[in-house]
Amino acid sequence: MPDNQADLRAPLDLTVHSDGSGLELREPLTARNTLLALLIAVSLAGFWAPVRNLTTLSMGSDEYSYLVLIPAMVLGLFYIERRTIFRRIQYSLGAGTIVILGGLVTAGAAALLSGRFSVDDRLSLEILGLVTIWIGSFILCYGTRASRAGLFALLFGLLLVPLPPNVMATPIASVQHASADVAAFLFTLTGIPAFRDGLTFSLPRLTFVVATECSGIHSSIALFIASILVGHFCFKSGWKKALVVLLVFPVVSFTNGLRMFTLATLAVYVDMSFFYGNLHHKGGSLFFALALLILAGVTRLLRGRWPQTKSASPTGPITDTRTGT
Repeated sequence: MPDNQADLRAPLDLTVHSDGSGLELREPLTARNTLLALLIAVSLAGFWAPVRNLTTLSMGSDEYSYLVLIPAMVLGLFYIERRTIFRRIQYSLGAGTIVILGGLVTAGAAALLSGRFSVDDRLSLEILGLVTIWIGSFILCYGTRASRAGLFALLFGLLLVPLPPNVMATPIASVQHASADVAAFLFTLTGIPAFRDGLTFSLPRLTFVVATECSGIHSSIALFIASILVGHFCFKSGWKKALVVLLVFPVVSFTNGLRMFTLATLAVYVDMSFFYGNLHHKGGSLFFALALLILAGVTRLLRGRWPQTKSASPTGPITDTRTGT
């Protein structure tokens, strides 16, 4: 009998085998799904303290608020690509066990060497170990072929690992300074008198500092995640995927700098309340929408043109007129 192969028309909980005579024998996936759920439940029980700390971190910090969304997004990716991922499945006890052991070793190192790590570093290692265990559990239950087909969704789960604050500080500072550069350029371009000293700007009747809160780290992370998804679903070329992700930094810096320039200009020349009102505290969504529009425009340019639907030739087979991306 050949390898397990799923029929695209089959329900999600069925795997289709062919015996060579055209007959199809259906095997329910209940056992595999139950085993995966059991492995995840056991791992959650064993990592209860790190998971609780991760949830607390996500709920109490803007920088890490995205973490609670990652599991749902991973499940969404598996659902969207289910027909490809679960086309060919099999148990892979050896490969799955090796990856699970790797996750246990990572988490064990965090515990044994806790004196050498900060609390934040230890949490990162523990969650990395947990996610690795989940990846190994998937490999064990569905096999290496399904894992290769679902590699993007599996690796996307690594976004659940929180970067330690000392690591997060570098991109935050980079966006701060780049945003200040953009704002200074816009002041110069428009002829508005503004004196800059590092991250401090002095305008007539107004002095403000580009603080950490102004770095737009929340929107930056959201745009970064969006760029990864756009690259995966819109492009096959690796350099195009990488370019979309790399463009997040200049796009965020531009929109943040534009936001500061707009708020300061309105405050100085229209009404000072603009700098302290809703546009300051809640207007970030408008500039985030602008960043998304820029990302969409870049995506369109990289694709060459909007994808066209398949059309049937009157004298030939169906042809695909889409450009290769």
